[in-house]
Amino acid sequence: MNWETLRNHFPDQWVLFEAMEAHSDNGRRLVDRISLINKFNEGKDALHEYKLLHKTEPSRELYVAHTSKIELEIIERKWLGVRI
Repeated sequence: MNWETLRNHFPDQWVLFEAMEAHSDNGRRLVDRISLINKFNEGKDALHEYKLLHKTEPSRELYVAHTSKIELEIIERKWLGVRI
């Protein structure tokens, strides 16, 4: 599904999702296809589950967002140094 479909199915919810297809453009991450992992009433609960999943599976492209946003705005950050 895409972001618009997710928003329509889960209005005014916090969602944890995985980017199944995405690409970069001018320092932004554009997500073309989404897989919903879970929905939440509270952002803190979504972030908590994100942290647990990211810790066990860091290679997955996971995001938390609120469906009130018309468009996803994901800014790419460049990491400096060594990741451990």
